[in-house]
Amino acid sequence: MLNILRDIIVLSLTFIVNFVIVSTFWGLVEMFTPIRWQWLYKGMAYFNIPWTETNIIIVLSALTLIVPCLLYRTWIMQRYLCWSLNCQKPKGPEAERLTYAMSLVCQNAGLDIRDYNLYVCNTKVLNAFAVGSNNIAVTLPLLTNLEPREIAGILAHEMGHIQNRDTNTALLTSTMSSFGNFVVRIYSYITLVLQIFSFIPIIGWFAAIISWFFLIQIWLFQFLMQLPLHLITMFSSRQDEYEADLYACKIGLGAELYNGLSYITNGEAKMGFAARILSSHPGTAQRLERIWNYVNTHNMIA
Repeated sequence: MLNILRDIIVLSLTFIVNFVIVSTFWGLVEMFTPIRWQWLYKGMAYFNIPWTETNIIIVLSALTLIVPCLLYRTWIMQRYLCWSLNCQKPKGPEAERLTYAMSLVCQNAGLDIRDYNLYVCNTKVLNAFAVGSNNIAVTLPLLTNLEPREIAGILAHEMGHIQNRDTNTALLTSTMSSFGNFVVRIYSYITLVLQIFSFIPIIGWFAAIISWFFLIQIWLFQFLMQLPLHLITMFSSRQDEYEADLYACKIGLGAELYNGLSYITNGEAKMGFAARILSSHPGTAQRLERIWNYVNTHNMIA
């Protein structure tokens, strides 16, 4: 019941936040190129919605969020979300290393590796995450610094999220946020273009003012999209992390997960106090203790 309430709150706030962001986008479109689409006019007329600028923006914003949500479990939407998170298909030695680690997970769990998609993110952090119903991504530093069996332990944890269906709500919220993120990217490109014009006399002053206007919006939108939802989910989602750890232990990769997380702990130690408090994950030390106790209890550590 608590999880259902949490999901309702998260989905509702995600919709509201992204509705505000998308509304600003359609408001700008309506301001510079008035929208006169026949299909939209007919649809609004069918539901007896007056054809006004405000109603046009509201209807388009709602459709922009609702329509993708109807397709959120399709492979196209899941692939798009992976792309939006800068996930790429591994190649060469990276693919071999990741595939081998994933084969250990699937062998232990009795799953078919062909049912899952693997990705690599070229970022500097040590991390891994699951997307949707069958996608798992790891960062390049994690893939190159950990041993294959340790990578398998981390992948087993992410598989736990998929098998426990923790990713369903995350997939829906990510789908709703996809266009919001797209709007933020558009605003970022506009800001870059305006910075080019800022070197031109007189015109540069106006460009700089407009650029600051968009920068403030970008900062505000990012704050709205990340912090409120993060604060709501950080406590309840920590239990999901424990359950995913337990899944890895139950399929026989608890020791490997323990070793992989131990390596990641070195990076966590550099996090500031505020970052640790706001983290949606429980402290790695707490997770390691639980994993160690489970593995010892079941005689999985020599």
